[in-house]
Order: sequence, then C-alpha cells, then structure tokens
Amino acid sequence: MQHATVSSTVSQIERVFTAASHKKVWDHFTKAQRKNIEMWKKQSSEIKAVQLEESLMEGEGEMEVSDSEEEPQRKKTRNQSDAHDDVERLQTLKEENDSLRCQLEAYKNEVDLLKSETKSEIDAKDKQTKMLQQTLKGMQEQLMQSRKQQAQDDQKIKDLTVKLNATKKEEPSESEIITLDKDDDVNLEEPRTPKQLVLTSSLVQISQKDAKLIGLIATFLHIHPFGASVDYLWSYLQKMEPGIKPNEVEALMQRFPQVFKQDLFGIGANMERRWQFSGFNVYRNH
Repeated sequence: MQHATVSSTVSQIERVFTAASHKKVWDHFTKAQRKNIEMWKKQSSEIKAVQLEESLMEGEGEMEVSDSEEEPQRKKTRNQSDAHDDVERLQTLKEENDSLRCQLEAYKNEVDLLKSETKSEIDAKDKQTKMLQQTLKGMQEQLMQSRKQQAQDDQKIKDLTVKLNATKKEEPSESEIITLDKDDDVNLEEPRTPKQLVLTSSLVQISQKDAKLIGLIATFLHIHPFGASVDYLWSYLQKMEPGIKPNEVEALMQRFPQVFKQDLFGIGANMERRWQFSGFNVYRNH
C-alpha cells in the first residue's frame, strides 16, 4: 500500500516537472531554479526506478511462492505419469518375454522333430545298407559256385577230349572224304571204297576238320544235357579252332539233324535257342 502511495506521489511530481519543462513555463524560471528543477527531476526518476525494482522483486517472490505451491502437484502428476509409463513398459516387456518363450518352444519342437526324422532316415539307410551287403554276399557266393562249376565242366571236357584223341588209331589226311547218310540207312549191297561210303539217300561229305568239330560238339553237349547256345559252343571251340566262326558252328550242326537238335527254352523275353545232342535218341528210335 505504501509503495502505491509513493508511486502515485512520484508520478505527480514527474508530471509537474514535465509541465515546467515546457518552453513557455521554463522561460519564467531563473537559472538557479532551472538547475534545481532538473536535479529534482533526476532524483524523482531515480526514486521511481528503485520503486520499480522493489515491485519486480516482490512479484518474483510471489511467483516463487506460487511455484513452490504448485511443485508438489507437478511432482505428483509427474510421478503418476512415470508410474503409468513404467506399467506400460513392464507390460510390453512381459509380452515380449511371452513371445520369446513361445518362439523358444517352437524351436525346441522343431529340433526334436528334425532329430526324429534324421534318426528315421539313418535307420532306413542302415537297413538298406545291410540288405545290399547281404545281396552282394549272396551274389559273390553264387559267382564263386558258378566259377567252380565252370572249372569242373572245363576239366570234364578236357578229360573227354583226351580220351577221344586217344581212341583215334589213325588220322586221315585233310583230303580224305567220309560220306555218311543223313538217315543212317546204309546200303550193304553196294561195295565200299576205302575212302568213301555210298549211302541210299542224300550224301553228306565230312572232312577231317568237320569230324573233329562234330566230336568236340557232341562231347560238349553230352555234359550239358539241358543244351547250350551257339555262342557258348563257339567260345569253347575257338580255343581249339581259333579261326572258326559262330555261323560255321551252327551250319555244321544243321547238317546233322539226327545228331543235333535245336529247341526253345525260357518264357517271353527270356526265351533262347539251345542245341542238344540227340545221337543216342536216334539209335533208340531205330
């Protein structure tokens, strides 16, 4: 209240000094009076400035008091906001934790599934490997038996060949020809020459080479009662007659249908032609 009264008085004094400063009024004062008026005007300005400073200081004090009163409310509001943020952050962390736990369970289940599938594949491969090993072992045993049987057959053929050669008393020359009848019907009434037999039906001429081949073929087929293919016979004969061909072997056997016959063996695509020795059957028929 005092500040307001003083401020009003100072304002009135300033208005008086301002009015006195007008030229019409200023001319009525002496120099000494003018000097005093200027000094008083300056002092009044200083007093007014001091009052303004005091007023500002009082206003700041009131503002500080107001701020101090509002501070607890602000802190409370801030604390509530921080608590709400903490709750939301905690809820977010909880949700993230649950999501990570679910992902971990899914990864664990996937790993277990992969382990199970891998184990099944390994077991299946082990079984397949064992089956292949057993099959290979059986094939090896079968191959060994086949080789053993082939060796025995070759030995029998060699023994029979040696016996056949031993029974030959005299080897005729290549130029000598032996004439046989396809039907084995010998005409005893006609005379024989030393180098030729005359038969009643069509004649077949046999050279020494053909006679040897017929003997070897008959021996080979005799120990193979189920017959043999032309290639099989040829593979055997070429060891003793290197220049012979498969078609020559087949043509030679076709010339003597009562000694060698050809039959079909097998079914469907596995069917093949085999030659058999039928010389003994011919004699039994006669």
